[in-house]
Amino acid sequence: MKTADKKNKNLAIPGKPMSQKAFADLIKEAENGPFLTVEESKEKFEKWKSERKK
Repeated sequence: MKTADKKNKNLAIPGKPMSQKAFADLIKEAENGPFLTVEESKEKFEKWKSERKK
């Protein structure tokens, strides 16, 4: 999930170092993100798969 107050950064560009604090902040943000249970993930995947077949 992206917030409006942050600038979009392309982290895939090589040669642009990231500070240790920025890296730790990204990890913490990902750890607090929304998570699905295994069952919810399977249901969502099956729904996506059935929509793709049509």
